[in-house]
Amino acid sequence: MDIWRYAAALGRDLHGESYNTLGDGTLGVVLREAIGVVSIITPWNFPFLIVSQKLPFALAAGCTAVVKPSELTSGSTLLLGEILMEAGIPSGVVNIIVGTGPEVGAPMTTHPYVDMVSFTGSTGVGRLTMANAAQTLKKVSLELGGKNPQIVFPDANLDDFIDAAVFGAYFNAGECCNAGSRLIVHRDIADDVVARVAALSARVKVGDPLDPNTKVGAIITPEHLTKINDYVRNAASSGADISHGGEPLNLGMGQFMSPTILSAVKPEMAVAREEVFGPVLSVLTFETLDDAVRIANSIDYGLSAGVWSRDFDTCLTVGRKVRAGTIWMNTFMDGASELPFGGYKQSGLGRELGRHAVEDYTETKTLNMHIGSRKVVWSTN
Repeated sequence: MDIWRYAAALGRDLHGESYNTLGDGTLGVVLREAIGVVSIITPWNFPFLIVSQKLPFALAAGCTAVVKPSELTSGSTLLLGEILMEAGIPSGVVNIIVGTGPEVGAPMTTHPYVDMVSFTGSTGVGRLTMANAAQTLKKVSLELGGKNPQIVFPDANLDDFIDAAVFGAYFNAGECCNAGSRLIVHRDIADDVVARVAALSARVKVGDPLDPNTKVGAIITPEHLTKINDYVRNAASSGADISHGGEPLNLGMGQFMSPTILSAVKPEMAVAREEVFGPVLSVLTFETLDDAVRIANSIDYGLSAGVWSRDFDTCLTVGRKVRAGTIWMNTFMDGASELPFGGYKQSGLGRELGRHAVEDYTETKTLNMHIGSRKVVWSTN
């Protein structure tokens, strides 16, 4: 709810610019106008949160929107539509449609009446979205995948870090673009960290998502569970050690993956470079700060990262060198509506949240006004 209130407040603060110093005969005014019709396409994880990071900002800018939730988790977005109708939003301003990507999503990215596409999902589908939008040169905002590292130095508060490592890896069953799926641990403390993370992981309850005591719920589809398990099997066959978990769980309902820790992971392994999107934690080691930064930056993604050290010089140095849109220092996956969210490299384009988020849904228009008689240039007497 805070995001919606924040976006509404930004709508009252949206403004242009004026220039009264361009000469006696010129006044310049820069307007911000709603970009027009926005296609908003959201994924199956966090279906209510992610639409809330887009739609209220588009509305605050004065746009209309066509919203497509994932066909796997469309219910909460349809409920949002009912709430908006009760709140009195004008007919035709927000239009929610359901269906698959090829049937519904593709036309939303190619239709000539659409002025902008805001998409959250996998990097692969993000590339396709960008290619579709390029046919009519639509503006595109993309929030895509992540393979986010937590870098921990020997002087870190390990009690805090161990909790953040487990939370960051397994929150929402690891089906989270911001998941802290890579631990980049100083070699001197690696064995201790793996042992402590494994001990806490053993206490994480896996089961019915409707049970308040559950920490890790079901995997979205059987096919996705197979994909996660394949990453684990391939990593093990390539030399990684399974320090905890590593197997699907048969709980008599749905599909579940045990919280899994892979140690002795090498930077070139697929599980260290690709987004698994499941409760799988890869542990890599480093010796120097530059090594840690190199490993962190060695992949195609750059969504977020964490750094843990009591020395704030270390935190700031890593924070400035790691190419990611958010760097957490001695915490992980905190956030606020005021703080922009988005990634570097193949983690996407543009930013959501923050005071400039509304501006992404606008175009600027220059009004160049001449005062008095215009100086004759081409005419002759």
